[in-house]
Amino acid sequence: MPIAMLYYDKIQEGELSIDDTIIYTSDCYEEGAGTTAYTYSVGSKIPISFLIEQSIVNSDNTAINILIKNLGYNNCKTQIANYSDTELSEDFFSSNIISAKYAYNVVNYLYENMQNYEELITYLEKSSNGEYLKKYISDYDVAHKYGSYNGCVHDYGIVFGESTYLIGVFTKNISNADELIAKISLDVSDEIF
Repeated sequence: MPIAMLYYDKIQEGELSIDDTIIYTSDCYEEGAGTTAYTYSVGSKIPISFLIEQSIVNSDNTAINILIKNLGYNNCKTQIANYSDTELSEDFFSSNIISAKYAYNVVNYLYENMQNYEELITYLEKSSNGEYLKKYISDYDVAHKYGSYNGCVHDYGIVFGESTYLIGVFTKNISNADELIAKISLDVSDEIF
């Protein structure tokens, strides 16, 4: 989510356009969900709009790798730190492990600045086809970013309703983690609404 936010910030500042394209290089390929690697071949110019959507809606690792490489790893690392007062650990960059506090700060920043990220919120609401945090929540919109990587499964986001709230659930090496996340989300929703 923070990489997409960074791109939207750069678009708003006029540094980039949503229609700009980025060249897909072979070192950006990574197995996982999404359609980037199946829709485009190595060497293709891919619109930023497509890459952002794939990275959020389908948690497409290839798409996010292309976005990160385009801005530069160290540049991304420095700039996404601005969404939180919590320092990112090296585990985030070496193993894609996020801390709950950093995730909370990012989603809180997103919530407080929603007017700058309307399209991103729409993608977050479309994310995961009714799984994870929103599996059992059908009466309220849920804008969330899920992820699964090396035994770590997480989901965090915003549940919009009479009492809008932020939520995040992070697991490591838990069988049926997606179902556990869904049940915790339902329990919290029942308690709040």
